[in-house]
Order: sequence, then structure tokens, then C-alpha cells
Amino acid sequence: MTLLNTTFHVHKSIDALFIKWVKEIYLPVAMDSGLFKNPLFTRIMTEVDPEATSYAVQLQAVSHSEADEWHNTAAAKLKEALSREVGERFLHFTTYMEIIKVEN
Repeated sequence: MTLLNTTFHVHKSIDALFIKWVKEIYLPVAMDSGLFKNPLFTRIMTEVDPEATSYAVQLQAVSHSEADEWHNTAAAKLKEALSREVGERFLHFTTYMEIIKVEN
């Protein structure tokens, strides 16, 4: 299993708009692709910049290649559309992680 983690650094002036975008656009498109399960949307509690808030969106995928393909196509288009709307008031980076099962 692959965890697709995208961290966003969002200027406070677009905070509400960004949260709405993740909930109503980004996550629904990701889940409708059929490639992901167990979406997680979190606010990062460590403050890096007093003018911004950081968030992480995590999606579990069966395959790294499918997650990468979605990230480079559909997700890239979604982030480009948001960027056209809000300019440079958000930054993002993506990390792929292998999920390692832990026995209880």
C-alpha cells in the first residue's frame, strides 16, 4: 500500500476557501477515481509562519504507480485551477510513503 501525502501551506486570507476546496473538490475527485481509500484531511499543529496554516491530505492507494499517475494528472489540474483563483497564496509538496503493517 502507498500513502500519497500532500502538504499544503496556505495563507490565512484563503483558509476558508481552501478548506472548502479540499472537502468539495479535491477529495471528491480523488475518491471518485476509485484509486484511493481512507482519505484523511488534517491541520498541522506546528506553526511555521504566523500568516499561514499548514494542512496535509492523505490518500491510501493500492499501487504507487496509480497514485503517481493520478497525482501528475488529475491532482495537478486541480491544484493549477486553485492557483489560478488564489495566485501564490498556497504552496504544496507531495510525499509517497509505503504503509508497513504493524502486528498488534
